[in-house]
Amino acid sequence: MATWDTGPFDNDTDADFANALDDVEPEAREALIRGVLLRTTDATGYLMEEEAVAPP
Repeated sequence: MATWDTGPFDNDTDADFANALDDVEPEAREALIRGVLLRTTDATGYLMEEEAVAPP
């Protein structure tokens, strides 16, 4: 299991991102965060797919 609590950084993926942010040079942090935000806003249909699978 990769989740151990309900907080914003209480799973392995989020903890890995936080570690990557700590490890990257300060000048590169904006690009790292911007990339994550762009991938998030470009994702389409994620919630719609879940709703289509749920029983009526």
